[in-house]
This record gives sequence, structure tokens and C-alpha cells, in this order.
Amino acid sequence: MKNHSIFITTILVAAMLLLSIHGMASNKNYPKGISLLTTETTPNFAFHNDSIHRIDFKYVDKKRGIKPFVAPSLLIAGGTVLHFSDWKYDINEWRWNHFNYTGDVDDYLRFAPIVAVYSLNVLGIKGKNNVGNQTALLGKSMLLTTLITKGLKSTLDVERPTGDSGSMPSGHTSIVFAAAQWMHREYGEQSLWYSVGAYACATTTAVMRVSKGGHWASDVLVGAGIGMISTELIYLTHQYKWDREHLKNLDIFPFKTGRQKGLALVYTF
Repeated sequence: MKNHSIFITTILVAAMLLLSIHGMASNKNYPKGISLLTTETTPNFAFHNDSIHRIDFKYVDKKRGIKPFVAPSLLIAGGTVLHFSDWKYDINEWRWNHFNYTGDVDDYLRFAPIVAVYSLNVLGIKGKNNVGNQTALLGKSMLLTTLITKGLKSTLDVERPTGDSGSMPSGHTSIVFAAAQWMHREYGEQSLWYSVGAYACATTTAVMRVSKGGHWASDVLVGAGIGMISTELIYLTHQYKWDREHLKNLDIFPFKTGRQKGLALVYTF
């Protein structure tokens, strides 16, 4: 069963990558005549004559107001209303009678957007930021999402349909939607298909969590909203901490003191 689930997950990830490549091919801004397998070999460092490498964490983003927070806020509000409604029991009963899933594809599929973004980078398809900034954004987004999700699980202590505790919000769903929002922010402006692939994986994961009885429908709605908002908050604050203006004086250079050799990281204030 586990090998079967891994196979299904691989197929789904491959399908999302194909959607992403299709989105790249339909992007008018992508240079013509460049192979999809062409990779960029030039390092992301500016080389100086004195062999000092200056790290460029340039981050450029446009202020988008409250628009990115509307959809996740509605998801959280809708999930909260559904939680106090009898509809969540009706949905669970329908799921039990018509769509009872027992696999574990959702355990792997939640990481599909992350795999897709790094795969696109390997293929030479660049996102809004370089890999260093993408990784920093992802790490902070995952941390914030996990802290909020774990905190609410412990505080609310909602019983799952199976009888276990820690139902709301759905951890799998919050993680995958945080990752999907991350992929959307990095590649969504290039083509709609990147976002379609990411959100398709996220939605499929959420549906699987409900269909296998791990969560109520309200849990995944709230989880999805938390994941999306967490990523948006990270993007909103990241621009003030990792842009060129703040880190332009960060340098790396080799040193030798007696028998000791190494690299020194220096920031000039």
C-alpha cells in the first residue's frame, strides 16, 4: 500500500510539473530559443577583483494591500461557521457512505509544491526571487504555519471524526496551502498554470484528509486559510529584512592566521 501511494504521489507531482512547464512555455516573457532543460550555471554572487564575494539577497515586491488576505480570511471564517453547524456532520456522513479513502497519498502530496519549485529552479525556470530568498521565505512560512496550527490544536482540542484529539485546524492542509501560496507568489505572475498546479495539489490533499476521516470539513477550511495567510505575512515582512539595501554590506572573504584557514563573514554598518 505504501509503494502504491508513493507511485500515485509521483504521478501527481509529475502532472503538476507538466502544468508548470506548460505555463512556462506559454509565458510571453520567457526568452525564445532556450531549451526547457537549459540550466543557469552562473552563481548568484557578484565577484570582485579582490576575490571578495558579496551576497545579494535582493528582494523586490509590490505592495498589494489587503487583497491577498481576502480569500484566506473567508476560508477561516467559513470554516469557523461550519464548525458550529450541523452541516459538518452531514458532510462527514456523506463522506462515509460515498467517498471513504484509506490511503496515505496525502502524507506525501502536501510537499508537492515545494518539490515543484525547486525542480523548476533546476530546470532553469526562475521565480520571482533567487533560490536563497525562496528558501528563506519557505522556511519562515513553514515555521509560522506550524506554530499557529500547533497552538490552535492544543488550545481548541477539537475531537476528530475518528475520536482522536487535535482535529482543528488540519496540519496537512495548512502546510500544503502555505507551500502552494509560496509557489503562487514565486511563479503565479509568469503563468496561471503554476498556481493551478499548486492549488490543485493543496485542494486534493485537503479532500483526502476529510475523506479518510482524519478531519472535519471545517478543519481543512481553517487550515487552508492559516497556511495562505502565514505565507502572505512572511512575504509582507520579508522585503524589509532581506533586500539589497539592508544586506549590501555583507561580505565573504578568505583568511589565514598562522595554520588556520577559513572564510570570514563581515557586515559593515
